[in-house]
Amino acid sequence: MILDKKGKLFGKVSIIDIAIIIVVIMGLVIVWPKVFRKDTGTSFVAKMDKLKIVFYQSEVQNFAVEAAKIGDIVTDKILNSTFGKVVDIETGESVSWVRTKTGEQAKVSKEGYSSVFITVEGTGVYGNNGVKIGNGEYFIGQTITLHVGKAAFYATIYDIKKI
Repeated sequence: MILDKKGKLFGKVSIIDIAIIIVVIMGLVIVWPKVFRKDTGTSFVAKMDKLKIVFYQSEVQNFAVEAAKIGDIVTDKILNSTFGKVVDIETGESVSWVRTKTGEQAKVSKEGYSSVFITVEGTGVYGNNGVKIGNGEYFIGQTITLHVGKAAFYATIYDIKKI
């Protein structure tokens, strides 16, 4: 018989002893990796980096550019992300492309329109594949609807730098 009259397995180990050994082994299997894991260097909260982001729009109405001011908060309302504050606004002639009578493309400027570079400083998580700001991930060359103070722009991300 496997169990004797006293409830011992092969006359030496009781069933309760076996149950305790199984519980201890299961506990070690669960706890061991948590206590003795190798630190991967990642954390639940990513480190925020200070960023400088430059937005560009080749053709925007002058009154929209004039409404944007240094110090204005810059947001992406679609993803509810706040980029930071405007630190510089540079304007130039608007850039439009038209086809000439010979079929070539020619660069022209429109009256009442400007091109604009808007430089913003803020925080986000800078990575090899762009930046994460608020709820969105952003990349150089990406075009977004940008809200600067009371003005709106359909701007392209021209540059992103960690400062």
